[in-house]
Amino acid sequence: MANPSDGEPAGGWPNPESAQIRGRQAATREHLRETLPVRAVQKSAGKQTGFPDEAELEYERSVIRIPFYLKGKARTDSRHDVDIMAFDAYMRLLREKPIRNGLGLRQFEFFIDSWELNNTYSKGLNADVTFTLSDCEQPKSLCISLQRESDYPAMIVYNAIYDVYVGKERIITHQAGTAVAMPVREIPPRNTTVAFEKPFDSDLFSFSAGSCEGMRSITKDEFERGIMEARKIRGG
Repeated sequence: MANPSDGEPAGGWPNPESAQIRGRQAATREHLRETLPVRAVQKSAGKQTGFPDEAELEYERSVIRIPFYLKGKARTDSRHDVDIMAFDAYMRLLREKPIRNGLGLRQFEFFIDSWELNNTYSKGLNADVTFTLSDCEQPKSLCISLQRESDYPAMIVYNAIYDVYVGKERIITHQAGTAVAMPVREIPPRNTTVAFEKPFDSDLFSFSAGSCEGMRSITKDEFERGIMEARKIRGG
């Protein structure tokens, strides 16, 4: 890994590394998906000393917990106020090469390129609830160091636009969501809770705050099995 302190200009900041890169263009998801090498599955053992050196495609799995607050008929039928959902989440990430920004902090940008949730049955609603990435342009996400001297600890911010289905009915379209985690000490951020807000309210239930934990690297085969199961629930 490159030393985060290398190349510091005498004149101080701002003087981002990107200013020295000629012919650099904003990469699209399509281009990155077709050209990036797949990162090898990362084992839990071994301390990471910095961000991954190169741009890569990565498959990840985690557990997402969201309390569903039941209302109306759903609350009466289930005899409960809250249904705690624990989804199995599958993601494909397109991660760009790290650079040092104009504040002197190392960072890398990435896209969430695919996102599906399994283990979707809600007892309170007596139905499957699935989340999926919307078929639209997606915003970039960011991981940034919290100090100039080293990559870790860092903060990671996930941004995505998604849809939500109850059974085969889409109840949310193109909802923007943000999640954040810190301090991050490795990629993917194991042993760190990712917190997010995904507000929704209907006559049957509502939800907002949630968390993501247990993030880990997985193979392409495991990822594809997970997303196929999720799409089958929606009849896709």
